Amino acid sequence: MLDLIMEKCLKYQRHFSELLEIGCKIVDIPDGVPSTLIPEDEMRNFCAHCRFEKKNELATHLYGCHEAHRWNGKYIYYCPIGLTFIAASISGESGELLGGLVLGPIVMGDLQDVLYDLPSQDMAWDVSRLSVFSTQKVQHISEIFSAVTSHISGFERQKLQNLMYDQERILKEIYIAKDYYGGSDTQSADMLLQFEKALRLTVISGEKEAALKMINELLAHIYVYSNYDFASVKVRLLELLVVLSRATIEAGADPGDTFRMSEDFITQIEQYSDVDQLAFWISDIVRRFVVQAFDLAQVKHSDVVFKITNHIKKNCAEKLTLDSLAREVYLSKSYLSSIFKQETGMSLTSYITKVRVEKSKKMLIEDSVGLAAIASQCGFKDQSYFTKVFKKETGISPKRFRNGYFGD
Repeated sequence: MLDLIMEKCLKYQRHFSELLEIGCKIVDIPDGVPSTLIPEDEMRNFCAHCRFEKKNELATHLYGCHEAHRWNGKYIYYCPIGLTFIAASISGESGELLGGLVLGPIVMGDLQDVLYDLPSQDMAWDVSRLSVFSTQKVQHISEIFSAVTSHISGFERQKLQNLMYDQERILKEIYIAKDYYGGSDTQSADMLLQFEKALRLTVISGEKEAALKMINELLAHIYVYSNYDFASVKVRLLELLVVLSRATIEAGADPGDTFRMSEDFITQIEQYSDVDQLAFWISDIVRRFVVQAFDLAQVKHSDVVFKITNHIKKNCAEKLTLDSLAREVYLSKSYLSSIFKQETGMSLTSYITKVRVEKSKKMLIEDSVGLAAIASQCGFKDQSYFTKVFKKETGISPKRFRNGYFGD
């Protein structure tokens, strides 16, 4: 980030942290070097003391900032242990993602549900001390948070300086690239294809920083090969988007997300009529493809699973189908089933049954509620089916469970 923007981020990081008494972090996504995470006061940096062995704090919040950038500047998401964060993205003058602010962790909704789902129960005491906010309050905070980062993003002072710096780097690469294009058109095309292939292989093999550094070189080759004709440059860049999207999928990114990104980018490219703006834009696009492939896949899976489990808990009385659940998180049925089983070790159907049975146990303790009412409110089609499923899951009938609790 530019110094001016970072100064504003540090200022609002402190304000939000003090006002809400929750943690606030800064995610910095600089050009061509690894991203960094700047935590808040150590006392509020819950993530630094998280004992969950699978945690990757930077990847988690990079994911949040990228999703915020994609969804109108704000995004509410879950970390791998089920705690809630709010990310608000910070964009550059040409729309490229510079980073963001992240609030959290927060317990959103029912504290007991969050404690029950913790992967490590020795963290229960720490989690129970976090702020508990309703879903509505989290939404209100996210709106204000996004408005602040939108204000932070409005910079002009160093725009020209950075534009000239990027131009200088590309001009150096163009000077080098000219030596490759002295032969026939066939030879020139072969050379351009070789550079595209090199970028593709770099993405697939997981060389993230190398892929990011290749963009200016490849842009220079596209400009020279296209003889600096703007329309031709656009066509070559569209071809490059196709190459990158396929490489990103091969590297492990979610196909649905990648295809949606590609469709958005194809629409966006038509808005540009200036080579310098286009250079900024394509640099950001390459970064987003690369981060999608290497940093975000596992975190996205955890976020999706926690969103689905929350939805099931809140709506277990309703008819829940794989189709309806997949629509909640914009994934295909097969992909959702696969990552859910991978993350939880059980199928979606088994999890739905587990939630319904657990809810019915709580209701059975209330002696005044009849079995038919419990069956209806827990999503079972009738009392007979409820009894059958309950006995299969617990080994005893609902009636015996209730009698045992009350000592009858």
